[in-house]
Amino acid sequence: MLTLAAVTTNPLQVTLIGVLIAIVFLASIVGVLGWMLRLPKETERTRTVTRATRSVNKLTRILVPLLSMSEATDRIVALAAQMVRSRNGSVELLAVMEVPFTLPLDARVEEDEKRALEAIDRAESIVRQTVTTVNKRVLKARNAGPAIVHEAECRCADLILMANTSVRVRGNLQQIHPAVDARGI
Repeated sequence: MLTLAAVTTNPLQVTLIGVLIAIVFLASIVGVLGWMLRLPKETERTRTVTRATRSVNKLTRILVPLLSMSEATDRIVALAAQMVRSRNGSVELLAVMEVPFTLPLDARVEEDEKRALEAIDRAESIVRQTVTTVNKRVLKARNAGPAIVHEAECRCADLILMANTSVRVRGNLQQIHPAVDARGI
């Protein structure tokens, strides 16, 4: 009679090389997780960035003076709309017409009024693509700079965004618009 004996083998063989591979694998996983979850060391730079980020997140009323109809102004208007979109804020569009000293302040300057209304309509169409709350105003003033600052104070604006474009003043090309120049305010 023939007898078959079954040899039982251990399906889990623990070898030295297997243990070493398992230890290296486990150490690499723990190292990567430790690196991913570690907090960076706080420095003066990170504190400054944190403060700046928190202060920017509070900006809900942005005043955008429309000094000219240009691509730079369109980009500034779009930036303002993007900034207030997530904060449920509003964009304040302001077209300032500078009335010369030779005319009374309430003088009717049709060409300037037409240009100001076109600038407001153009900016409003850009803002309406992103934000629903838009306030617009056309203002007559002797100097645009102080008028913009006064309007920002009256409307409690958190930020003034202006596009700087070079302009001709008395025949000379200036790189900084007189309304932007801080010395005039």
